[in-house]
This record gives sequence, structure tokens and C-alpha cells, in this order.
Amino acid sequence: MAQQLLSRQLVKTSVRGFRQVNNLHEIIYTAQAELAQRTEKYLERTDRVYKPSKTMEFNREGEMLLYSCDNIKHSTIYFKYPYCMLDGLMPLSWYIFFINPFHISWQFTLSFFYAANCLAWMPHVLYWKHLDKKIHKLFLLKGGKYVRIWTQNPMGDKFYSWANNCEIKLLTQDYEDFADPVEDEQFLKKTGQLKYELQVQLDNYVDHAVTVQD
Repeated sequence: MAQQLLSRQLVKTSVRGFRQVNNLHEIIYTAQAELAQRTEKYLERTDRVYKPSKTMEFNREGEMLLYSCDNIKHSTIYFKYPYCMLDGLMPLSWYIFFINPFHISWQFTLSFFYAANCLAWMPHVLYWKHLDKKIHKLFLLKGGKYVRIWTQNPMGDKFYSWANNCEIKLLTQDYEDFADPVEDEQFLKKTGQLKYELQVQLDNYVDHAVTVQD
């Protein structure tokens, strides 16, 4: 007996330990709950069945095209009223300052000259910036949880961003309130075209690498 104890102390034997599972059903339930939680981020589960009126279009990434419009082609760029009227104040200020046919005091002509050339063009530029928010193309990603939004500026540059469908809130036709319920809003014609310029509000939107809220 003493020799056996001595031999065990001299020769090290590896002992393999196993972690005891108290409740296997609880472990399986936890794993399934974690998988469902991760899946909810990109997979939308619904029992609704939508019947498309036209052939659906997909891109190479498997995203479905929901909306497409050349927003620059169908928008007035340069002669948009009343911005074009404000732009006309700049050449008028040059004429009054240098020609001055009415012999107005130089204090007024100089003030009008600087104010027109510094401020008159700003509303038109802000309108051009507003055109960047118009959707050029809208794709539904796999799983139905997110959409990819393509926008285009007047120079032809295209940008894209992603948005969660749950964060998109439809506005009414007068743009004064949220549409509630959304199903009652009739914004499509029988041909599939929009009846009016539709607007939505996003809780979080990445605009040119800058996160914008509401």
C-alpha cells in the first residue's frame, strides 16, 4: 500500500475534468434565445403576404428594389421660385451701386450691394442641399429589417446609407403630423406612381458620415 502511494506521487497522472451541466434544457433554451435575439436585428418576421403588381427587381447583392426615381431630372434646379427671384437681387445690386440711376445715397447702395451678394444666394444653396435628401433608389435588404437608401445631388454624385424599417415614420400629405394608422394612407395611384411627394421621418440617419436624428 505504501509502495502504491509512493509510485502515484512520483508519477504524475493527468486528470481530465468535465464541467457538470445542471440543467441541459436550460442551456438549450438560453442558446436559442441568444440566436433569436441576434436574428431580430436583421430578420423581420411577419405573416402578411404581399402580391406585387409588377415584376420585382433585384440587384447583385440580392436586395429588392422598392422605389426608383431620378429626383434631379424631375426637380427644378436653377429657376425654382422664389429662389431665382432672390438670385436676381445680386445683378440688381451691381447696377444700383455702379450706375445708380436714381441717385440714391451711397450708404444705401453700399449696404444693399453687400447684403445682396452675401445673403441672396443662400436660400437657393439650401434648396440644392435639400435635394440631397430626396430618395433616388430604395432597396430592401435580405431579411426585411433594413433598407438601403440611395440619394443623388445636383452634380450627379450618389451616396447611400442604411435605415431600420422600425425607425421610419410616414408623414401625412400636409407634412404636419405622423400618419396613424399607416395602412389608411392612400399615397399610390393604380399605376404604382406616387400621388404626391411623400415624406418620412427617420429617428437615426447617417448623412455623409454624420449621424442625424429626426
